[in-house]
Amino acid sequence: MEQMERARAWLERDSVLHANLLEVLRRGSADVLIAEEGGVLLHDTGCGAWMLAAEPEAVEAFLDRVPAGCDLFVGHDMAYFDLARARFGLPEQEICWSAAYLGKDPLPVPAFNGELRLLDRSWAPWLSAHYSHDFGGPAYMERAADRGIIGVFVEGQPAGFVGFHDEGSIGMLEVLPAYRRRGLGEILQRAAINLALERGQIPFGQVIDGNEASLALQRKLGMSVSHTTLFWLMG
Repeated sequence: MEQMERARAWLERDSVLHANLLEVLRRGSADVLIAEEGGVLLHDTGCGAWMLAAEPEAVEAFLDRVPAGCDLFVGHDMAYFDLARARFGLPEQEICWSAAYLGKDPLPVPAFNGELRLLDRSWAPWLSAHYSHDFGGPAYMERAADRGIIGVFVEGQPAGFVGFHDEGSIGMLEVLPAYRRRGLGEILQRAAINLALERGQIPFGQVIDGNEASLALQRKLGMSVSHTTLFWLMG
């Protein structure tokens, strides 16, 4: 427990940038491998990622604790991006901004000509077919439904959805082309933040660098955006 508290205290120095590590600590799925003055190294048994937040001068010793077969790694300082990429040889990468809602009160959800519903596993094939990213397929969407996928319906027809990725971030925000420019994306994001608050989760998301429209939406909803980017490496 002492190590867990040390990890949490270090990460709370920048709770927006480190929202993903703080969430896996909160839900109890993280093994704390290192928690010391130089930083924190976690392994999340939920999504399988090795998560590192460390001072650049201390990072070599932290990376030595990550197994060579690591196939999912997230680092929270671009200063060691090249080092981690060379160490693990993972071919895919994403550079992201972290956004977190630090308030306690739920957000108002504007009235609109439709309704919001939680979607169960039976929706997984449809969700996979309509998600604009090739990410995991129906099996991933089944797990996402277990975590909570919110669907928006207009005149009884599914118009979009939002959910939570394996490590707890709000994502998979998708509005079908025929229903765009009606504010449904904002409604879905508000609903996802509120669902996270209701469940005691940290409402946070990660926005791929360069997606200015998504960053603008996060800020509009009162989410704080990290001052620096983080990176994912994937096999």
